[in-house]
Formats: sequence, C-alpha cells, structure tokens
Amino acid sequence: MPKRIRKITIIIRLCFLLGVLFLPPFFNYLFFPLTDTAFSRTDAPPVLKLLGEESINLRVGDEFVDPGALATDDYDRVLVSVEGAVDTSTADTYILDYSTFDSAGHTASVSRTVTVLPAPRGTIYLTFDDGPGDYTNQLLDILKQYDVKVTFFVTGAGSDDVLRREYTEGHSIGLHTLSHNYSYVYASTANFFSDLYAVQDRVKNVTGYTSTLMRFPGGSSNTVSARYDGGSHIMTRLTREVEEKGFTYFDWNISSGDAGGATTADQVYENTVSRLGDGDYVVLQHDIKPFSVDAVERIIQYGLENGYEFKPLDASSFSAHHGVNN
Repeated sequence: MPKRIRKITIIIRLCFLLGVLFLPPFFNYLFFPLTDTAFSRTDAPPVLKLLGEESINLRVGDEFVDPGALATDDYDRVLVSVEGAVDTSTADTYILDYSTFDSAGHTASVSRTVTVLPAPRGTIYLTFDDGPGDYTNQLLDILKQYDVKVTFFVTGAGSDDVLRREYTEGHSIGLHTLSHNYSYVYASTANFFSDLYAVQDRVKNVTGYTSTLMRFPGGSSNTVSARYDGGSHIMTRLTREVEEKGFTYFDWNISSGDAGGATTADQVYENTVSRLGDGDYVVLQHDIKPFSVDAVERIIQYGLENGYEFKPLDASSFSAHHGVNN
C-alpha cells in the first residue's frame, strides 16, 4: 500500500476514535448544560443530595434562603428542579421536593421540610444563681439536649471544670460576688467591689472571658443590706456605681421560689409557668437546688410548646430591674 494511502488511513482511524470518545459527551453538554460531574459510560442513575439541613425551623418574618440540592451523574450533565415554596409570613410546615433525571430516563429525588413557627410570644431568660454546684452538670446536659442557652450568675463556689463547661457550651456567665456573704459585701462599697472584681478574675482565669454582667446577692431591691451598711443606703449607691464602672446588672420578674417556699420540682414549675404571659421574662432559679434543676426540662418544654424562645442574657437584654429599697 502506498505511503500516502497508509497515512490517510491512519488519520481516518484517529478521527473515528476521537469522535467515539468525545462526540457523545459534547452533545450531552449541549442538551444538559448544568453539571458538576465527569463523563464516563455507565448505567448508574444520578445522585441527588441536599445542601444544608433536611429540616429547617424559622420564625414568622425570618428570611428563608433555599440551600438547594446538588445532582451528580457519571455520564450526563443534569439539572435539578424544585417544587414547592416557603411563605415565611405564614406559620406552617412546607415541603420542598427536589428532582433530577438523566438522558437514560433514570430519576432521583429528595425532600426538605421547612417549618415556619409562629412569632414568639416572648423571650424567656432562664438564670441560675450561686453555682456552679453539684447539680450543674445535670442541668447542662438538659440544656444541651434542647439546645437552650441560659445565664449563670456564679460565685467562688464549685468546680472550675463545670464553670468552663458553662462557658464553652455557649451560656452567658454573670457575676454574683465571690463570697455571696451579705454581711461582708454590703458593709461598704469597697467590700462589694473587692468581692465583685474577685469573682470577675475567677471567671477570666478559667474561661479567658471578662464578664461585666452581674446580679446583686438578694437583688437590687434587697433590704437585708440595711442590716450591715450603717444606714448608708448602700443599694442606692451600688446600683449607680456598678453601671458607672461598666457593669450591667440584672434582677428578675419571675421568681421560681426555689430559695423560699418551693421545695419540689412541681412547685418550681408551677411558680414559673403560671406567671408567663406575652413579653420578656427573666426567671430566677438556683442550680445548687436539685429540685429546681429537676423542673427545668418541663419549663423548657412548656415554653417551646407555647411560642416562647429561650435566650441567654447579654448587655442589651431586658434587665428586669427592681425598685431600690435601701
């Protein structure tokens, strides 16, 4: 065979081979232009996976951005279509159905549930004084189960490891004086601030965080301070001076009664939920009281079922200040 004919034959064979390899994917690209896949010849159906969570919870008025879904296929460039819509102005449960298909007729589908919850009736700020204590880890386990964040007003008591856990799990850490000794902290403003800065140092040393949230032992409305201040009306001065020094103090507008008449989890629960209405509530509890910790799960369940949200306190939160009586 002449050399020229042999060369032409080789070129024709190469062109044929290149056509077999590349023309089908080229036409697939023209007709199925959306892909994140490589081409290979198999009969496997496309794979469709959700981006983001399978279930999403929102509140009325929140913005919803669909995370979408990703389709891949061994041969085709495939499209994803979605049916359904989410109306964030109306509380309801919405289903988004995602589907895809390839040129061989194989299909795949996945769904996402989006729940739009009613606008909250209010916010519940659960707060716990006098710890960490023997029951704080039990409380932290409950809070973690429900993904509820609270505020701990700590003293010099308890384990540093538990205090560190409170902080690392996303709860707010407030200050409740180091000693919680009324006769000492309310004898003078110097004593009070010495004790306050001491517990602030403890929190900083354990967590690395400098807290400026605080609660007075007995609250700002306490009158027991009058027994120790020599008639100086120390609470009137302290409520002003703590703010001048950059602290934010909090009282409460619901007392669980766990430091007074309540002695059972049922009483703590009833004292708390019976006072809830529309609005914001700072609830006073003590994590050193086992029966008070035992009531927390039911309080959380009631709040969630009745349209409340739970938040930890920060410097901008509702402070629930009392009237000062000394």
